[in-house]
Amino acid sequence: MRGAPSVRYPVRRSVFLARSLALVWLVGFFALAWAWQGPNWRWGLGAPALLLAGAAAVWFWVRMPEGDLIWEGGVWHGPDDMLVHDAPVVRLDGQRWMLVQLRPNPPDARSLSRWLWLEATADPPAWAALRHALFARAQRGSTDAGVVHD
Repeated sequence: MRGAPSVRYPVRRSVFLARSLALVWLVGFFALAWAWQGPNWRWGLGAPALLLAGAAAVWFWVRMPEGDLIWEGGVWHGPDDMLVHDAPVVRLDGQRWMLVQLRPNPPDARSLSRWLWLEATADPPAWAALRHALFARAQRGSTDAGVVHD
């Protein structure tokens, strides 16, 4: 990751993400309500599935780590002083937001990946440096630059 500057970027729970998850859940709720034709087996499966999906969305959002994502020129540190194995992997890139997967170091079967939702609004001046550090991995002389391998 030669050339990527050191960066410290704040990681917070996103109101935008919470609203997006709520919107998706509401679409499911209205689809289920529209399909209501009295109690039947479809509604009996749909209602618990909708409740589980809502609970999973809330659980995901509440458990999102908060703190700082730090690149020190050779090592990544995640929120809660988590030492990151390899480099964070950008799973979704919306230019002004990113969904990033962190793998703990040392990797083992008991360690779960952590997911971060990063937004440019958290620290606009540092956003470009963070993106540079995250994407520099794919540019270090690889013929398939831009493709992230697991």
